[in-house]
Amino acid sequence: MCSRLVSGILLLVLATASAAYADSRPQGFSGDLGLGASSSTGTSQALNISTQDALYWLRGPWSNDTHLSYNYSRSDGVTSADRLAVANQTKFRFAAEQYAFGNIGYVRNRFDGYYYRLDETAGYGHYLHFGRDMRLALETGIGARESHRIGGIARVAPIARFNAAYRWQFSKAAKLEETLDAVVAAYGGNTYESVLAVDSPLYGALGMRFSFTATYNTQTQPGYRHFNTLTAVNLVYHF
Repeated sequence: MCSRLVSGILLLVLATASAAYADSRPQGFSGDLGLGASSSTGTSQALNISTQDALYWLRGPWSNDTHLSYNYSRSDGVTSADRLAVANQTKFRFAAEQYAFGNIGYVRNRFDGYYYRLDETAGYGHYLHFGRDMRLALETGIGARESHRIGGIARVAPIARFNAAYRWQFSKAAKLEETLDAVVAAYGGNTYESVLAVDSPLYGALGMRFSFTATYNTQTQPGYRHFNTLTAVNLVYHF
C-alpha cells in the first residue's frame, strides 16, 4: 500500500510537467568506481576496507543516480564493521531549476542498532545557483519506511524526508560536496545524516575521494550509540 502511495504521488507530480530542460551532465551513462580504506567511530571502532560506487544515467529531462557504499572489517574472527548502503533516485526535470523525484534508500548496519532500514519517498526538488561553480539542491518528499531494530520487530511507518545537497566545483576536475538528509518517521525512529566529500584528480580518469559521514538515530536499543561516524579515503576511477 505504501509503495502504491509513493508511485501515485510521483505520477501526479510528473503529470503536471509542461517543459523539459537539459542537464549539464553528458547524455547516457557515466559513473565512479572506488576502493580504499576507512576508519569508524561510535558503536564500531575499526579500520575497514571500503568501496564507494556510483552509476549515472541521463536522457533529456530524465536522469537516474544509483549509489552504493560498503564497509567491512573483520579481525581475530570477529566482524567489527559491516555496513551496506544503497540508494537510487529517478528525476524528471520539468523546469529549468525544478524537478520531481522518486527515491529508494536501503541501509543494512547492525552496528547502529538496525538490521535494516528501507525508505521509499517521492517529492519535489529545486536548484539554487550561486555563480557558475556553486549549486544547492533542496528536496522535500513523503513516503514510507520499513525498519527492523535489533531486539524489536519490523514495522512500517509514514515518513517525511528533507534533503539539502551543496556542490562547489572549485576546479575543472575537483569538487566539494555536503549533503544533509533528515528522515522524520510518524512513530519516532528519526534519522539524520551528514556527508562531507572532497574529490580531487590524480591522473587521467583516476581521482581521490575523501568523505566523512555522520549519522544520528533517535531510537536505538541499549548498548548501541545514537551517533556514529565513518571516515573514508577511496581511489576512484571515473568513466
